[in-house]
Formats: sequence, structure tokens, C-alpha cells
Amino acid sequence: MASASSLSRRASLVAALGVACVLSAVPAVPALASVPPSTITVTGTGTASGTPDELGLSLEVSATASSVGAALDAASRSMGRVQHALITGSVAATDLQTSGIDIQPQYNQQGVVTGYGADEQLTAELHGLGKAGKQIADAVDAGGNAVRVNSVQLDLTDQSERLIALARADAIADARKRAVQYATAAGRRLGDVLSISESGTVVPVRPLPAGGETFAGTKAVPVSAGSQRVTASVTVVYQLN
Repeated sequence: MASASSLSRRASLVAALGVACVLSAVPAVPALASVPPSTITVTGTGTASGTPDELGLSLEVSATASSVGAALDAASRSMGRVQHALITGSVAATDLQTSGIDIQPQYNQQGVVTGYGADEQLTAELHGLGKAGKQIADAVDAGGNAVRVNSVQLDLTDQSERLIALARADAIADARKRAVQYATAAGRRLGDVLSISESGTVVPVRPLPAGGETFAGTKAVPVSAGSQRVTASVTVVYQLN
């Protein structure tokens, strides 16, 4: 006859097996699939307008002589007078930069070298358009008929950061307006911003053709600033509720 302790161990084993059978009969509950949130992606464009406050001037002086050295010396003397006139007219020396020097032989119809031509190029940043016209006139007067104005351009350098910030804010507002329209049309509500990326920011520079004419003896050149627009574009991803 089995002892009491042996019967007790057998009863415990049977109970454990019964629980295991019951657990194995219960079907497993599948894990909930991860459902990505509904989103909408829109691109907004913003602009801000400002008055140009800087003028970029590109000019050159030319000289010819029978030798390379003489041609270069003559061009350098003319350029020195141009630079002195600009600095005297309140253009900072740090806003003047030599942008090129070129020396080329000159030939006659028979292909024989008859002399040499030297060109020196200078770029200048003129801050404050109210005095830019006189600064240009003084520079070309100082250089005489050797001076050519290659190009003039207006830009927004001194206020570009402020205008960029305004254009970006306008672009964000435009993106939200578009997103609300799409969400409403789809019967949804616009949720949180998930991401913002800048598609591009454009700060325009307005070139003014100079035509390469000489300006010696001219009075102050009239400069009209007009206005220019800074453009920003952003892409925004919103959650849809």
C-alpha cells in the first residue's frame, strides 16, 4: 500500500499536468500590429521684400605700351588713382579687391608683335546707395578714359538675415494653411508637426548692365534702388488626427 507522502506527490503531479493541458488549449493572442500614423506633407513658400542697400561695382583699367613692363606700370598707375578716389569717397579699403590682371601681346596684320596691353580688374562694395553714384563717377574720373565699368549689381547684404527670417516665417504659415485645407477636405484634423526641412532660400542680386562704356568726366551716376524679394521654401510633415 502506497504511503501518504507518495500519494501526495502523485496528486501534485496530476494537478500540474492538468494545468499544463489547460494552458496549451488556450489559443495565443496575436500581437497588435504597429500602425503608422497618418501624415500629410506640404511645401510652403514665403517672401519678404526689402530695399537694396549695397552696390557691387566691377571695373577695369587698360593701358598699352611697347613693353610688358611699361603697359603694366601704366595700368597700375590708373588703378591706383581709381582706388584712391574710392577710398577718399568713404569706401573702406577692405571693400576693395583686385579681381584680375591680364597682359596680352598686340599684333599687326602681318602677325608681328607691336606692343602689349595690360588690364587690371577691381571689385568694390559700396555701402549706402545715396552716395554710390558719386563714388562711381569719382572713380572713373580718376582713371580717365582708361576706365571701363564692367558691371553693377544691387543686393540686400546688410538686411538679408532679417528678410530671410521673415520669409521663412511666411513659408511656415503658408505650409500650415495648405495643410489645413487638405485635412479639412479629407474630413480630418491637423495634428502636430513631425518634421520641417528647408527646400531653399533665395536672396536675389540684381545685375545692372554697364555696357563697357567709358565714363570719364561724368557727374554722379543716378542709382535707383527699387525693391527686391527674398524667397524661402519649406517642406513640413504634419500628423493627421
